[in-house]
Amino acid sequence: MKFLCTYLSTLFFAASTLATPIDIPPVNTHYSYHVPNTPITLILVIVHRSPIERPALFRTIFTSQQTLRRQLSQESNRWLDADDDPYQVDDKRSGKCMIGMKSVHVGGNDGERLTYRDVLDVMQGLWDVLYLGRNGYNTVYQIKNGSVVVGHGKIIVGNV
Repeated sequence: MKFLCTYLSTLFFAASTLATPIDIPPVNTHYSYHVPNTPITLILVIVHRSPIERPALFRTIFTSQQTLRRQLSQESNRWLDADDDPYQVDDKRSGKCMIGMKSVHVGGNDGERLTYRDVLDVMQGLWDVLYLGRNGYNTVYQIKNGSVVVGHGKIIVGNV
């Protein structure tokens, strides 16, 4: 009898635990984010089931911002060079975060291409939404400069 009571008690506890609502984030979240003081708007789809390690996300965005700022301080803004389109950067330390973006029309209509300043502005937007907003997950995004779509990109677990 004691065994039966223990067994029934265990079953009741397990059933009541399963009946408790679990806070599961949605599979995907869609964002539209205008990067402050820039013409850039990001349309993002964040995949909540694929997290990126926070330190790797920090290093990848921060290192890219430093490199781009240094480059823009030494020369004027221009279209991405052929070697930089697609623009890709990763966390060399861990290999656990890669950011890539590509112009819509490489070598095509100049209004539909990314500049180095655009890439820096995109990195600021990714910093705001993914790092500061604590949304460090695999993400795909579209890049708009004003009303013109100039590129698209992704941030994933992995390396170049």
